[in-house]
Amino acid sequence: MAVQSIKLKVNPMFAETLKKEWYVLVLLLVPFAVSAYLWNDLPDIVPTHFNAAGEADDWGPKWINAILIPSIGIVTYLMLVFLPAIDPKKKIQAAQKPIAAIRLFMSVFMVGIYAFVMSSSMGSTINFGIYVQTGVGALIFIVGNYINSVKPNYFIGIRTPWTLESPEVWKRTHRLGSKLWIVGGLIMMVFPWFGFASATLYFTIIMVSILAGIPLVYSYIIFKKLDTDTAS
Repeated sequence: MAVQSIKLKVNPMFAETLKKEWYVLVLLLVPFAVSAYLWNDLPDIVPTHFNAAGEADDWGPKWINAILIPSIGIVTYLMLVFLPAIDPKKKIQAAQKPIAAIRLFMSVFMVGIYAFVMSSSMGSTINFGIYVQTGVGALIFIVGNYINSVKPNYFIGIRTPWTLESPEVWKRTHRLGSKLWIVGGLIMMVFPWFGFASATLYFTIIMVSILAGIPLVYSYIIFKKLDTDTAS
């Protein structure tokens, strides 16, 4: 009986979101149609891993690029649809604009990754590394634009012990994080085009560390400050 009750609460929200975002599902299903069309033309062994310069450095069976990559896109999208429904805080909704936008742009990003690996599988000599790195920056930029509007929850956002403990700390941390990610995303989008391919990986690691580290430290500082103010 308890299981049935949970299903009745979750399934309508899940189904309603999928119905509204049918175009995202179509986008994510297109790669499977492309893979079916190109299957016989694909080599049995294809590049499956690429270094920071966009050069293939590992190979595997063609199903990895043709089937596994688009499947990861589908699973990622469905998880982003389903997670708000099981949020213990019940603070976010699947249809909330920031969550819906993040799902859409994440799906576009995954389809872009699919296009990159399939082009390489078909023998393209274009260095797609610069485009993938630009795409990562664009994704961070887009998330930064929306993350400030996400309400406290356990799944999406800057989740630290201190932001989850205090709505005010969540609000202030996401306000700062939003600005950082917008600026950081823009920098990451531009950097690869200056010809520093060999340094891009290290640059990305440094930028991600900064974009994650500063909000983490800031949330702790704000939490302690508010705690001290309350105590006094």
